[in-house]
Amino acid sequence: MSDTLDAMLSAMPESYQKTVGFPTYDLLAAAAIPMDGFAAALLETAAKLDPSNLTGAELDSYIKSRSGLSRNPPTYASGLLRVTGNGTVQEGDLFESAGGVQFTATASVEISDVGNVPVRCTRPGAVGNLPAGSITMMPVQLAGIVSVSNSDTFTGGYDAESDQSYFDRYILRLQTPPTSGNQYHYRSWALEVTGVGGVQIYPLGHGDNTVDVVLIDVDGQPADEELVERVQNHIDPGSRGLGEGEAPIGAYCYVSAAAALELTLSLTVQTLPDADQSAVSEAVKAAVAAYLKDIAFVRDYVSYAQIAAAILGANGVQDFSDLTVNGSTANVPVAPRQVATLGEVRIQYGAGA
Repeated sequence: MSDTLDAMLSAMPESYQKTVGFPTYDLLAAAAIPMDGFAAALLETAAKLDPSNLTGAELDSYIKSRSGLSRNPPTYASGLLRVTGNGTVQEGDLFESAGGVQFTATASVEISDVGNVPVRCTRPGAVGNLPAGSITMMPVQLAGIVSVSNSDTFTGGYDAESDQSYFDRYILRLQTPPTSGNQYHYRSWALEVTGVGGVQIYPLGHGDNTVDVVLIDVDGQPADEELVERVQNHIDPGSRGLGEGEAPIGAYCYVSAAAALELTLSLTVQTLPDADQSAVSEAVKAAVAAYLKDIAFVRDYVSYAQIAAAILGANGVQDFSDLTVNGSTANVPVAPRQVATLGEVRIQYGAGA
């Protein structure tokens, strides 16, 4: 029995027969069915008055209509392929990784022995960020082309802004209103660029009428050159102060990546029974990296205790000992313009492993 039907039956005088099969019960039960649906719809609608409950297109509509902010779209990974042979790579020709991620040539290039071909991933997002030596296949063999490979890591592919990130940026806009080129304005402009995960602003960093903008990406890592360039062009192309970007005329903006403060960890781990050591090692690294991402540009130190807690919570870890971070058991300070990143992790496996 639904709460609606129960309330309706309770409101009827006791002189009516209200058991199943009698008119009073059957008529009220029939009426209660659509009323239950209507009540649920009202609760769902009321919940949507709070934008933190919205997702997808509904969140886009709410935020954009009230602030003008748009969700950051995905971007495409790109880079250069080293091509050997004698022939022509036409714009639009396809290349592929062993995992099936395809890239298309963005220009036609004549190859004589060896040449470089600019390519871009056919799919947006981080799926195209592949390590060197990953792109070695041609779905359709190209006449005269013998082999292809990417000498460098492909970067620049970022997924569309998540609901949480988009909502956080909206709340930041409300709580720190950008106006007249103040610090909040520069932070807002930088965060409008897909891939930016955090921003530090340093007024007068290069002298009078200058602003330094320091970036990390959405993974809490120092921004790569391509991301720095995109933010620079969005705010003040070439740091010329000509008002060609978002920054006002006469304001010189200098965009840079945060410096990496690399952390080296050493510890001894006791695993749970039957745990695979290589899997445990990866779990420990992932847990510490997730903690570092959470505090990037938020805390001015790395907590030894929080790193220990992250390790203890990693899958397969029963206990650990002898943990050092950069050779110490103390917190590690993070200076301005720095972000802590995970470097070498040296794990020994003790008794019980």
